[in-house]
Amino acid sequence: MKTTTNGLTRKAALSCVGDGWARFINNLYDAKPNYVSVIQVKEKYGLLRFYVSSAPDWYFDLIDHYEQESCKTCEVCGKPGRLRTDRMWLLTLCDKCNEER
Repeated sequence: MKTTTNGLTRKAALSCVGDGWARFINNLYDAKPNYVSVIQVKEKYGLLRFYVSSAPDWYFDLIDHYEQESCKTCEVCGKPGRLRTDRMWLLTLCDKCNEER
């Protein structure tokens, strides 16, 4: 995983989750204050997790927003999806991507 003095790079963060959530990651990086370090990005229990160092409240609110949006957005393709609990690993997928897996 590639990090800099400001934490995880955008490219590294994008590689941590499916392409369907790339716009969430990009929006969070675009809004990120320069002094905030991204510590970790991952999928956990079917949802996006975006961990940062200390940050202003508004940025934590933005993170919360995109984490909540991830439970309604297919991680694979970005179309509307839902949390799939009928499999061994929880994932948020659209019907098509769920069928293909």
